[in-house]
Amino acid sequence: MDIQKIKAQLPEWMWNTIDWVFPPHCLGCGVEGEIICPECYATIKRVPVNVCPYCNAYVSTSGHCPNCLNRKPAYTQFRAYAFYGGVIREAVHQLKYQNDIGIARILAGYLLKVIQAENWQIDLVVPVPLSKSKQDQRGYNQAERLARPVAGALGKPISTEGLSRIREKASQVNLDVKSRRENVRGVFEADPAIVKGKRILLIDDVFTTGATLESASQALKDANSGLVYAVTVGKSDFNVN
Repeated sequence: MDIQKIKAQLPEWMWNTIDWVFPPHCLGCGVEGEIICPECYATIKRVPVNVCPYCNAYVSTSGHCPNCLNRKPAYTQFRAYAFYGGVIREAVHQLKYQNDIGIARILAGYLLKVIQAENWQIDLVVPVPLSKSKQDQRGYNQAERLARPVAGALGKPISTEGLSRIREKASQVNLDVKSRRENVRGVFEADPAIVKGKRILLIDDVFTTGATLESASQALKDANSGLVYAVTVGKSDFNVN
């Protein structure tokens, strides 16, 4: 019996009942009763306060890192909740490939902490879309799974139509930063009727080099959106030099 598929088809108020009948196990240590237990939560490496607003590389004082001094992505600011490893990596992987709704709620709560700490003023929540083939294959978009509870908690509308992926991209694996950015150039298209003048909260699961967020943000700005703020659960340690 696939409990996650069952939960994905149920209204949220029934999830606690399912968890009571089939208790979750911690993704880090396997203890029964919690998806991420307090001990494993304590091992999460949070992204510190003093980081570059474009890539979240550490800086000793407020400002941009050396790699971002001479560039200006379409998004105004980016923040990740934690570095991509350990239980965070396990949680994102479980959400991405197992459609685990319980994990989506927990990770969305982590994103809310970031958003509220930054005090961003937003009008619309937009998840980074998958390609049509990948969406059809999985049947869901993990970024949307994160974005819906975030939008609900903020009391803001969510749009899955405001930003579309209009062409497939080649795999990003083994590509350097420049090649990754070129690989996703022109992949997205935004609908001005939905995003024009709106301050956008762009949500994805993991930031590697920022190429996907930059391309998505540029599409939103090309459609005359307002400011774009980007947030992800994890930030990888990919070398951006």
